Order: sequence, then C-alpha cells, then structure tokens
Amino acid sequence: MKAGRWQGSGVTGQGSLSSLQRTMVAVPPVLLVTMYVVFQWLTVRYGFPLGYLLAFGVYWSVWCIAVPIAVLGSRGVLSLFRSPERHLSQPGIATHFALWWPLAVPLVSVFLPRIASTSATVVVASVVLGMVIGITEEVLWRGVYVTLFADNVWLNTIYPSLAFGLWHLCPLSVAPSRHPGGGLAFVGYAFVLGLSYAYAARQTRSITWSTVSHCVHDALGLGGLAYVTWLT
Repeated sequence: MKAGRWQGSGVTGQGSLSSLQRTMVAVPPVLLVTMYVVFQWLTVRYGFPLGYLLAFGVYWSVWCIAVPIAVLGSRGVLSLFRSPERHLSQPGIATHFALWWPLAVPLVSVFLPRIASTSATVVVASVVLGMVIGITEEVLWRGVYVTLFADNVWLNTIYPSLAFGLWHLCPLSVAPSRHPGGGLAFVGYAFVLGLSYAYAARQTRSITWSTVSHCVHDALGLGGLAYVTWLT
C-alpha cells in the first residue's frame, strides 16, 4: 500500500510505525553502506570521472527516484510539488531565509571566484547537474519524509537531514572536499542545509521552493568542473 499525501506521523496508540514508515527509517543506513561500496567499486572499475558519475546515476535512479515511487506512487511523487492549501504555498519571512541563505555559500566560495575561467559548456553542465541533483534529492530527503512523518519533527527533519549530510561521505570517499574543514565540514554544512529545506517543506507543505533553491545552489557550485576533461 502506498502512502497518502502529507499523511501525518501514522503513529498508533501503541507508538508503532507503519510498514512503509519502518522501511523509510531503514533506508538511510542501507543507502549509506551500499552507495559507499558502489562509489568505490565503480570508480575502481571505470576510473574517474566516469565511475564517479555512474555511481551518482545509481543513487539518483534507485534511491532518489525508484524508492520514492515505490513508497508514494508516481502521482504521489508529483503531488509533492503542489501545496494542498493555496495560501500555504507562499513562503513567509523565516521560510524565505531558510530557502535562500544557502545560495550565498556556493556563490561566494565557488561561482564568483571561478566563473571567469569556466567555459560555457561547463556552466551548462553544472546547471543540468544542479537540476538533476536538486529535484531527485528533494523528492527523497524532504518529500518522502515530510509526507510519511508529517507530525514528527525527529523523523521528518532531523533524521533525514543527518542522513542527507552523511550520504555525502560516499562521493567524498572518491573525491575529497578541497574546501576548508574538508569532509567533516562538508557533511555538517549538508546537515544544516537539509534542516533548512525540511523546514521550508513543512511550512509550505510542498517541495517546490526547496527544490528551486537546491537546484540553484548546486548549479552555483559548478559541479560540471568534476567532468571538465570530458567537457572542454
């Protein structure tokens, strides 16, 4: 049975979880272990950056698309981008802050310092990657959890945000972060980013705005630079 739209915590009088909810609680640790192995194996098998990109393809197609469709159904996934009450679709001041503060980080640390020396092809690739990453990750890490655990902030915000941060250790195991603080800082930043986007999703009862921000955020990070040998 597939879950309904923003159905609430689903906790019974005995405090138990539904089978779908238990499944999604179990997903993050399984995802972390399997994707770490996938990144290692595919990068060894096909080299960098091909193996690295193929591993992301597994992550996007299996965990960020197939799992949400299995849980919510295709219509349920599409409904994540629509607010059930029209007045809730307009973010308030706090929600706007949660949505847009993250854009300053890649803008200042990556985009502005490197855009002058970055080819148009890499910029286009970065926009495409940003859209793929933003849409798929918001469906999984925000849409599914806010829908299944609408009344449980631990399970709709904190747990998936922590898992979202930790998941980045998988690609970082192949391509370590060159930013200050290294991988630990990257994971911490992703955790805070997840908290912000989850807050916005809860407030608007939609992942539309968090998806827009996530897409722009990752495009500004110029992800196409990882594949510059192919693109230039």
